[in-house]
Amino acid sequence: MGEGKSSVIVPLVSTTLADGSNLVRVVTLKPLSNQMFQLLVTRLSGLANRPIFYLPFSRSLCISSSLVKTISGLYKRCVAEGGILVVQPEHILSQKLMHIDTLLTSNGNPEKHSIAQKLGTLQDWVTKTSRDVLDESDEILHVRYQLIYTSGKQMPVDDHPNRWTTIQQVFGRVQAHAKRLHARFPKEFEVDMTPRGFPIMRILDSVISREISSLIIGDALEGGLSNLPMCVLPLPIREAAQRFMGQGEISGEDRDLIFSHCDGTAMLKGILLLRGLLADGEGILGYVLKERRWRVDYGLDPSRTLLAVPYRAKVCHIA
Repeated sequence: MGEGKSSVIVPLVSTTLADGSNLVRVVTLKPLSNQMFQLLVTRLSGLANRPIFYLPFSRSLCISSSLVKTISGLYKRCVAEGGILVVQPEHILSQKLMHIDTLLTSNGNPEKHSIAQKLGTLQDWVTKTSRDVLDESDEILHVRYQLIYTSGKQMPVDDHPNRWTTIQQVFGRVQAHAKRLHARFPKEFEVDMTPRGFPIMRILDSVISREISSLIIGDALEGGLSNLPMCVLPLPIREAAQRFMGQGEISGEDRDLIFSHCDGTAMLKGILLLRGLLADGEGILGYVLKERRWRVDYGLDPSRTLLAVPYRAKVCHIA
């Protein structure tokens, strides 16, 4: 942080890529877009003589053939002049979704169908021509930017509502086993029991992840999860389900046995959910309790600043 990724590297990479054959897009977050635009203007619009374009796109636009032609013309001008286009993730996805929405709502309307075809042609050209430079890539590539708008009728999430009630019960079983696990593995499993609410836990060794997964799978097979009465399953199915939920690599025989017996039921969806949470101790549950750290105190460095930040380049004063 503070070593020039946005102010030095992004302008250098952008001007190198903008060679007259690429549509170079600097993708930035909405709160940082104005700052990035001004930074690129300052760095590149003087001696380098590179134009900086900003073309916000949203589904609220009243799209028409002339507007599509205008947008296409601006894109091609940006390419020809070696310019750089500053965009936000919302703009990119809105243009893609505008094409899909226009095509779906044309309903035999020749004009709308023609506009949809032009949008599709434009989108294909942009996909082939564009080179994207991501600023703050960890945030831009977050799952929240994979879908901005919904389409169609509202429908419940798959396995509603067991999808989250099962997860709540899994955490309940983790809480039930926490004290005993901490007593057995005091250095590998941190537990801070609070008077009310869920205890603060952190796994420090993969052995604990696998142990927790094994205990929860055992509870589930004995009927410890009310949503999934696995105790009523035949013994061969229960044994296959135990291996299916606990092992990362599974045999085709176990998979076929479970799917043939539980296909089309809530039981199958619950087993799949538990596999995602627990498989081989490295599922989502292990990731949450082991890999993620919250409210980390990095301390102070009074020699340079009173800000508690772990970045050696931030707030450094050069004499």
